Amino acid sequence: MLGHLPQFKAGPKHQVLEHWVAECGDLFRIHFAGKPFVVSADPQINGEILRQRPAAFQRYAKISEILEEMGILGVFNAEGEQWKRLRKPTAEALNLRKTKAFYPIIGRKAQQLIERWNDYASHDQTIDVTKEIMRFTIDVTTAVAFGYPLDTLGGQDDVFQQHLELIFPMVNQRMSAAIPWWRWIKTGKDKKLDEALKAIQALIHTFIEEARDRLEQQPERKEHPANFLEALLVEQKQEGFSEQEIYSTIFTLLLAGEDTTANSISWAIYFLARHPEIVEKVRAEALAVYSHQNVPDSTGQLDQLEYALAVAQETIRLKPTSPQLIMQATEDIQVGPLFLPKGTNIFLQNKVAQTREAHFSDADQFVPDRWLKGGCPAHYNHSSELIRAFGGGPRFCPGKHLATYEMVTVISALCYHFGFSLEGNPEKVKEGFAFTMHPEGLMVRIDIKKR
Repeated sequence: MLGHLPQFKAGPKHQVLEHWVAECGDLFRIHFAGKPFVVSADPQINGEILRQRPAAFQRYAKISEILEEMGILGVFNAEGEQWKRLRKPTAEALNLRKTKAFYPIIGRKAQQLIERWNDYASHDQTIDVTKEIMRFTIDVTTAVAFGYPLDTLGGQDDVFQQHLELIFPMVNQRMSAAIPWWRWIKTGKDKKLDEALKAIQALIHTFIEEARDRLEQQPERKEHPANFLEALLVEQKQEGFSEQEIYSTIFTLLLAGEDTTANSISWAIYFLARHPEIVEKVRAEALAVYSHQNVPDSTGQLDQLEYALAVAQETIRLKPTSPQLIMQATEDIQVGPLFLPKGTNIFLQNKVAQTREAHFSDADQFVPDRWLKGGCPAHYNHSSELIRAFGGGPRFCPGKHLATYEMVTVISALCYHFGFSLEGNPEKVKEGFAFTMHPEGLMVRIDIKKR
């Protein structure tokens, strides 16, 4: 009766799908408690489905259902006209020009991260990388998007970070539940989630009220909003945004900015700890570009960090935080060899194609040089268009520029100041999945490099 659900829940969901792809091929069908799904690891089919969004495909309806129960209906899970209205201010607030203007915030937080890690190094402490990087990304997101100085790197509001960390694991757990037990019986985890959501809601409403006060006290901000939240409030009357839509959009941006970018940077550090020769290349580049500062002091310098960017790109190829997406056909549609009736649910397994020899030479190796202009000609297979870490088609992630700036800044600055070594065997670091893919057990020791 449960079909493939017990096997699917037996391990990290993306790896279960990868094993099934290896066993069954790029296209097959499964069912969870009678609910049918198609699974596709075919990059052409997956790309076409993403290009057909949002008209012919939307996110799997259960994702939005679960998020809406948590009070979230923002640009991530909204569909149709609601998505179009919310997409506009989000895309404008996070476009490249505005992201460049936000760079001083990223630089300051990177400097604070270095100071914190210097203290760890001087006391020979082991670092829980993912938790540390999440402090950095939370601080950047709250400052850039809301104008709020949430100083988790300085030791403040650590409880808030813990609340955020509960969200995605519970979304992941509820997505694959055959029965929505939490609507009738609350487990200990469900009660903790409710408490976390209340705490986050209170803080977000603080963001909103403070932004409204700034707009009232400084009317010139209505013409030139200083951050995403202010822009959203300015457009509230024009676009008819409800209070719930504003809250949901802010919550969505906070979750996305905290989780996916932090996981990507953490995976980069995992690879750097295993490849000291690449750390030295990143460090040499940093010395050449900004040797008199601790971090890049401008986006002009940041744009010169081509090797640090290559490290970020190669990390995303091997360890995408969104290795799979779940879509649902909104109409009868033909996609390549597939006829998908309206309502068909389909897993897009994107990670498999990114790690195949047919698309990338030495596909299982960490080789940042493949991303450099005029890189080694041995890498003749380089299908960069298959990288879908930021989605694809009209619903391409608007936070790409901000995430890239954060990744390149942190990768370069940390390699400039430190060397890394994994605490324990590399095989102990596992791929976990809690709506996004993250490293489990990533502990490192660092040593300070003399300049």
